[in-house]
Amino acid sequence: MKTTIAEIIQDHDTFEIITHEGPDEDAVGSSKALGLALVSLGKTVALVYPTPIPEHLAFTEPHEVRGIDNPEISILVDLSDEIMLQGVRPRGKVVVIDHHRTDGPHGVASWIDPERSSSAEMVYELLGEMDVKITAPIATNLYMGLFGDTGGFMHANTNERVFRMAHELIMSGADPHTIAYRIKKTKALAFYRILCTAMNRMVVRDGVFASYISNEEINAFRARPEDTSGIVEEMASLAGADLIIFLKEVHKGTVKASLRSRVADAALKTANAFGGGGHGLAAGFTAQGRPEELIHAVVEEGLKWVCRV
Repeated sequence: MKTTIAEIIQDHDTFEIITHEGPDEDAVGSSKALGLALVSLGKTVALVYPTPIPEHLAFTEPHEVRGIDNPEISILVDLSDEIMLQGVRPRGKVVVIDHHRTDGPHGVASWIDPERSSSAEMVYELLGEMDVKITAPIATNLYMGLFGDTGGFMHANTNERVFRMAHELIMSGADPHTIAYRIKKTKALAFYRILCTAMNRMVVRDGVFASYISNEEINAFRARPEDTSGIVEEMASLAGADLIIFLKEVHKGTVKASLRSRVADAALKTANAFGGGGHGLAAGFTAQGRPEELIHAVVEEGLKWVCRV
């Protein structure tokens, strides 16, 4: 499928690249890198983000071309579930590049590989297929995506292939210190206020650790959307946590859940029960309701998939 997508890119001239709402390191890095690569091939490219890019992830300025009326191809990167488009509709023939398990739209070509660490890893392989020169801006964005989705090379998806790619990107101009510092060491005070609130109301049952933040609290802390990113990873550092659940009420009555697990497929199976998806060890879903009420149902579901020895 990688070769098919390379051929589609070669045979067309106008593209839009779309990623998911609340774009994280991988979404931003893989989409920007692909956009820069396509521009280097003489293509006309527009990058589409359903919600704004967090300021600390804007490492490079993309060669964006806005106002493409009828893009021939819409490439969905790190995105295969239409619910994550937040109303954005692809205008061209759809191509999907994603590393999440999904039953979402596949379009005219779909490359989905849950064995890959990140969409950045897949884009890197695609650029190799097309013999694209990896410039410093492309390398920077791909490294950001790789670093983000491996949890700074701590997650179980970190392997020899990941480290080899990281080395090659550094050799092509990515600055590992700058990227790591901006991602890990520039948290706003609101992030820690949210984290403290979540920790103080933690529900702990047989290896399931769960908490939430309400929309009222997010507003009271004057938190930006990105200030809730990374809370579940901090919770996942707790000893004895086999399944970690964090619910954030993004709008009144709309809850987004982030799940992490140390037990195979526990996060994914729990998320599936609420219409979500992702990876076996990292998944999520969106549901209607209040987080303080929904959390008990999610914990009960999670307990089904966590086996304590």
